[in-house]
Amino acid sequence: MRREPGAPGEERKYFLAVAHILDHMDRNQAIEKARQFTLTRYTGEIENIVRDREQKIAQMRSQLAARGILHSGYMISENARIDGEQIKAMIEARLDSILEGHELYGIAIDDHMAINICDEVIQGMNQLVNNCKCPSFGGSTQSGLESQYPRMVAQTVGLSANLVKTEIDRRRLMTKKESSPITNYYVQGENSRVNVNSADHSVNVVIESKEEFFGSLQKKIEAGVTESDERRKILEALTVLRESHGKPSFAQHYTDFMAAAANHITVIVPFIPALTEMLHKVLK
Repeated sequence: MRREPGAPGEERKYFLAVAHILDHMDRNQAIEKARQFTLTRYTGEIENIVRDREQKIAQMRSQLAARGILHSGYMISENARIDGEQIKAMIEARLDSILEGHELYGIAIDDHMAINICDEVIQGMNQLVNNCKCPSFGGSTQSGLESQYPRMVAQTVGLSANLVKTEIDRRRLMTKKESSPITNYYVQGENSRVNVNSADHSVNVVIESKEEFFGSLQKKIEAGVTESDERRKILEALTVLRESHGKPSFAQHYTDFMAAAANHITVIVPFIPALTEMLHKVLK
C-alpha cells in the first residue's frame, strides 16, 4: 500500500519507525546466524573432548589394573578427576562458541545478555555435574561414594559464576584493535598455524594472496581427511567459500564450510583466525 505524504514531523517519525523495524529484523537474523555458528562449532568441539575423555579413562584403568588397584577408591577419584576435566573443557568450549558467534555477527552483548549467557552456561555445567555417575565394581558402587561423586567431579571442574561472568565481560568490553589495511597470513611448520597481521620468532612463509591461502587450506584438508563423501563435501564448501571471498555471501558460506568441516575441526583450526579476519571484513 502506498503511503500518502504527511507533515515533515510525521514523515520523520514514519521513516524512523521503518528504520527501527529493519534494524530489529537485521539483529534477529544476526542472532540466528550466531546461534547456528555456536551450535556448529560446539558440536565439533564436543566430539574431540569426548574422544579425549575416553582415551584418558582407558589409559587410567589400564595403569591401575597393572598395579592391581583397579577396583579401589583411588580409581573412583581418578575417574572423577577425568570427568571434571571433560566438563570444564565442554563448558569453556560452549562459552567461547557463544561469544565468538556474537563477535562474528556484530552482536553487542549488553549487561542483561551477559547475565543470561552466564546463567545458561552455569546451569549447563551444573546439569552435567549432577548427571555424572560413579563407576561401578561388578554392577555395584562402593558404599557412600555414589552420592559423593558429583561433588568430587565439581571440585575438579573448578568453574564458578564469577569466573564465567569475568570472561564474558573481558571479551565484550575488550577494546578492539584497528584493522590494518593490508592483511598478511603467516603459515608455519608441518602442523601450521595462521597468524593474522602478526609474526613470531620462528621461520614464516608469507602467503600474499587468497589463492595461496585457500590452496594451503585445501591441501591440509586433503592430507588430514580420509577420502570419502564427507571430504568431498568439505572441499566443495571450501570452493564456494573461496569464490565468495570479499562478498556479502562470504558470511553464509563461512557458516556452511564450518558445518561441513565440524567433524574435522582440528584439521582446519590453524586457518580459523585468518578465516575469521576475512569474515570480520565482510561484516563491517
